[in-house]
Amino acid sequence: MKHGIVEQQWIEYIEGALHGREAAYLRDHANACPECAGTLRELSVWRETLAEESALVRAACETSPGDLDRLLAASLERIRGLKPLAERSDPSWSFREAVMLLRLLVEPFCGSGTAAATIHLAVQRSTLKGFGADTPAAWSLFVCNLSETMSSVCGTAAGRLVNEVGACLEVALA
Repeated sequence: MKHGIVEQQWIEYIEGALHGREAAYLRDHANACPECAGTLRELSVWRETLAEESALVRAACETSPGDLDRLLAASLERIRGLKPLAERSDPSWSFREAVMLLRLLVEPFCGSGTAAATIHLAVQRSTLKGFGADTPAAWSLFVCNLSETMSSVCGTAAGRLVNEVGACLEVALA
């Protein structure tokens, strides 16, 4: 802590998270104190460098639409291959089976722990609004919630994949 200001305050100032008197105090102090002005410049440079590097990583990991379509087709084949339709008396999946299939789909993207937590959250968000767990409305809402969450956690390609696969699964009524 220098001059009664901790580094976290400078970081929040740089990110624009501070407002009013606290932001004005830090701005005025940095203008008057060369040492704190240097700290602020250094933190700003680090922030810009991290932003540039994260943009490079995102660009390097970006999935092309063609690759995404191939991944979707391969995933659908894997899902269809879990149990041949000829062996099933009903070609549709129960809600729980369909959830488990989507979990198997998303685990390679984000790991089993994140997949489990994300799916648990999506199930909670989908069933609290008065839908039963085994209704088509709950399935559609679940797919929407899971797709949205996967987009924020693992990127838009993962969210799109969940949405497209979820829409292709036929989920039976209870």
